Amino acid sequence: MISATFIFKQKESDSEFEALDRSIESFVENHPEYLGKDSWVNLEKGIMAVVYYFKTNLGLDSLKNFSDHQLAKSKYSKWYEGYQVIIAEVTKTYGDGGILHITNNR
Repeated sequence: MISATFIFKQKESDSEFEALDRSIESFVENHPEYLGKDSWVNLEKGIMAVVYYFKTNLGLDSLKNFSDHQLAKSKYSKWYEGYQVIIAEVTKTYGDGGILHITNNR
C-alpha cells in the first residue's frame, strides 16, 4: 500500500480552484487503485493535510499525470502559501480495532 500525504497552507480559493479540486477528487476516488483517504486540520499552524491510500504506485502515478492535477499544480502559488508532499510505503499497521480505518487488516 502507498500513502500520499499532501500538506498545505491555503490562501483564498476561487471557482477555478473549486472546480479543479472537485475534478481531482472525483478522478482519485474513482480510480481502481484508490483505497481511501484521511484529512486533517492543524488550526495552530493553519495547515491542512489529505492522505490518499493506493494499492500500488500505479494509482499515485495516475494522479500525478492527471491533466487537472498538473494544471492545479502549475498554479499552486495562486491558492497555497506552501505545500509539502510525503510519499510512503505502508509496511505495517496495528491498533486495537476500535477505529475503522482503511489500513486495518492490511
